[in-house]
Amino acid sequence: MTSSAPFRRFAFAFGTAFAVLYVVALAKDLALFTVFPSLGIVLAGTHHSRDVTDPAMGFLAPAMYWYGWAATAALGALIVALAAASFAARLARYVWPAWVWVIPALSMIACVYLTLPWFWL
Repeated sequence: MTSSAPFRRFAFAFGTAFAVLYVVALAKDLALFTVFPSLGIVLAGTHHSRDVTDPAMGFLAPAMYWYGWAATAALGALIVALAAASFAARLARYVWPAWVWVIPALSMIACVYLTLPWFWL
């Protein structure tokens, strides 16, 4: 099953698209849902504590966005991968194979750059 050409196109397209879409979700704050673990609440979309309460009270309900960003990227990557798997094999040969590792490496650098402000005090 893993050696079939459509599955390989799906897997490579999913990995590459997930890396790109995760950076977009992180940069644009596009979480499919927001988790408030201290309250046991999951809300659809991106919600910031400071939007509904005093910004100084935001520490009372810390939000987790990572699950929502990952879900957003996975959903988008699934759509891209299904489209790539249905492409004819002749179109796949025009894609440079190194994109499979170049794009995720660049995405990791972008994620590090985007998270640097979290560590500045």
